[in-house]
Amino acid sequence: MKDQLSDLSHRIEALQSDMIKWRRHLHENPELSFEEFETSAYIAEMLESFGYHVQTRIGGTGVLGTLDTGNCGPCIAFRADMDALPVVEATGLSFESKRCGIMHACGHDAHMAVLLGTAKILADMKDELKGIIKIIFQPGEEANGGAKCMIDGDVLENPKAEAIFALHIMPAIPAGNIGIKSGYLSATDDIVVINVHGIAAHSSEPEKGVNAIMIAANMLMALQSIKASSISPFDITTFDICKIRGGEADNVIADTVEMSGMIRCIDRQNKLLYRERIERICSHAAMALGGSADVDFIEGFPAVYNDPTYNELLKNAASEILGGEQHIVELQMPHLGSEDFSYYQEVIPGVIFLLGVGAEGEDRGELHSPILNLNEDALACGVKVFVNTALKLNKR
Repeated sequence: MKDQLSDLSHRIEALQSDMIKWRRHLHENPELSFEEFETSAYIAEMLESFGYHVQTRIGGTGVLGTLDTGNCGPCIAFRADMDALPVVEATGLSFESKRCGIMHACGHDAHMAVLLGTAKILADMKDELKGIIKIIFQPGEEANGGAKCMIDGDVLENPKAEAIFALHIMPAIPAGNIGIKSGYLSATDDIVVINVHGIAAHSSEPEKGVNAIMIAANMLMALQSIKASSISPFDITTFDICKIRGGEADNVIADTVEMSGMIRCIDRQNKLLYRERIERICSHAAMALGGSADVDFIEGFPAVYNDPTYNELLKNAASEILGGEQHIVELQMPHLGSEDFSYYQEVIPGVIFLLGVGAEGEDRGELHSPILNLNEDALACGVKVFVNTALKLNKR
């Protein structure tokens, strides 16, 4: 067993230079959500060269590669996201983005390189495998729609995948290590938009108007009471108003104010509770001061929930191939960021883990930062975890 793992590690490490080349090409040529035309064409060409049956234009620009081993066994899926962010890169790297104002600042270039490496290794091992492997490259993770588009395109069906796996880079974890958490890993992220309506008047005659800014100020204070008085102190939630706009002139009482912010929760019931309290507070606060208010909620991602059984399987696979549990960081608390991988998990069990891309003693930037510069040694680590997870599922 040890010799097999050592041989597999060497095979993956031998692919490292190719993965770096793929990652740097993708980094130089980023594309925004649902505009990943060149990216998907590049991915499709690579998968075809590995021997996969390839379907393109799923959900717009999505790509599905299928490897049928010809042997009876499980159908499992692996997913990477392809889109970049509207960020001006400031790394100064030799392979810096060629497209001003667009950057892979969330590490999706690394996600794609790891999944391409995984696809290549699994294709080379086809005769040793059972069942079907699905390799999913999805558009628009940053735009709240890509995963749904791929699911609607039946990437999990015909045959139905038993489970799905993904990763996300994490600069806070050193390369060579991964972070995992059974159960809830991330939060929901609903946007809240509040429109306050008053009556405009000259500031010299305030009695003739209804000041929407005054109403909004009262709402802001009252909204902060929700977490203090309505949410258990043991529950993980945040809600903040992050943007406010109102008024047109220094001497005119504002008749409208728009405020917006975000609810982040682990428990769906807390999200529903926040919605009910926000609507009630806004309606009553506006009415008490002679105005009115409309509240709109824009549904965000569900919370990521890592299936405990598959999470344990991935943990064991990672520990084996990375050299022990000292390379596994077991996260104690969920992260309040969001990830649309959760949509896949509503259909089939799934696990997403955090791939360490940090470098000891170096500031490589954070996610969504213009100076994000991940440690490329991590690419092989991601492939090792994916491939050994696939092998464990094949041997069950």
